[in-house]
Amino acid sequence: MEQNGAVFGHLGVSPELTAVYELLVTGGSRTTDEIGVSGAQLQRLRELGVVRHLPGDVWQAVAPDLAVEAVIAAREEEHRRARADVGPLMELYLRNRDEELADNAFVEVVSGRDAVLDLWRTLLRGAREEVRVLDQPPYLSPQEEHAVLEDSTRQRDVRWRVVYDRSAVDLPGRVTEIIELVAAGERARVTPTLPFKLAVVDTHAAVLPVVNGDVIDKVLLVRPSPLLDVLRSTFELYWDKGIPFSPGGIYAAESGVDPNLLGLLAAGLTDESIARQLGLAPRTVQRRVRQLMDRCGAQTRFQAGVQAMRRGWL
Repeated sequence: MEQNGAVFGHLGVSPELTAVYELLVTGGSRTTDEIGVSGAQLQRLRELGVVRHLPGDVWQAVAPDLAVEAVIAAREEEHRRARADVGPLMELYLRNRDEELADNAFVEVVSGRDAVLDLWRTLLRGAREEVRVLDQPPYLSPQEEHAVLEDSTRQRDVRWRVVYDRSAVDLPGRVTEIIELVAAGERARVTPTLPFKLAVVDTHAAVLPVVNGDVIDKVLLVRPSPLLDVLRSTFELYWDKGIPFSPGGIYAAESGVDPNLLGLLAAGLTDESIARQLGLAPRTVQRRVRQLMDRCGAQTRFQAGVQAMRRGWL
C-alpha cells in the first residue's frame, strides 16, 4: 500500500487522511464509528472531493481517478507525479467493486441527492478545458450555487457551452440568470426541446441524470467509452441546431430591435412567457412581435427568428 499512498502524498494530503481514504477503497463503505476517526477529518476528505457522505452516516470512497483530479485542481504544480501513480490505486478500486459494477466499469450509478451533488462538485473541481451542458428542469441545487461553481471553473480558464431547453428559459427569473452567465463568459444557445439532461466534463466523464417525475434521484457517471463518444456527439448536434442566446444586448442588434424580445422569440417562447420574462403586458408583446415580423417580411414567428439570424441580429 505504500505506493498507493503516494498518490495523495504527492498532493499534500496527510498520511492520516490518506489511510482513511484507502480504508474505504479496500474495505468498502463504512459508518463514522466503523472508520474510527473524527468527523472533522471525514469532512476534510469530503471537502477535497475524495469521499461521499451517504444517508445513515455512511461514507464511501469516490473513484480514485475522479478523486485525484479534484485534489490536483487545488495543487496544480504536483499533478504530473499524482497522475503517474493513480493507476495502481484505480486497479485496486475496481477489484473491490461489486461484481455487477466491475462488469460495467465504464458506467457507474450514483444514487442520492447528496452523493450526486458531491459528484458534480468533484467533477467541476477537476475540470481543465471545457464543460458542455444540455440544460432542462428539474434541478438539484439552487441556481445561485451553480453560478458560483461555474465561476470558479472559469478562474482556471475552463470554457462553458450550454444548450438550454425552452422550458428552462421559461422559468421565472431564469433569463436574467442566463444573461449574467453569458456576460461572465458562458456561451449559450436555446432549442425548443432536448432529449435529456447532460453534462460532459472535458473528455473524461459525462453525467447523465435519471429523472423520476420531477426529481433527480440518481445519475449515470460515464467514463471514456463508446457511450461517452455518443453523448459528446449528441451535445454537438444540439449545439449546432441551437439559437444563440443574446438577450440583454450581449450581441449588437439592429438599431430599434429589442435584443431581449428577439432572443426570447428565437428561443420559441410564447407571447405570454415573453411578457412574464420582460415584465410587459401580453398585448404589448404581441404588438412588438408583429412589428418585428413586418420589419423582417416574415409570415410566421419562426421565419422572423430565421431572418434575424440571417441579418446578424442574433
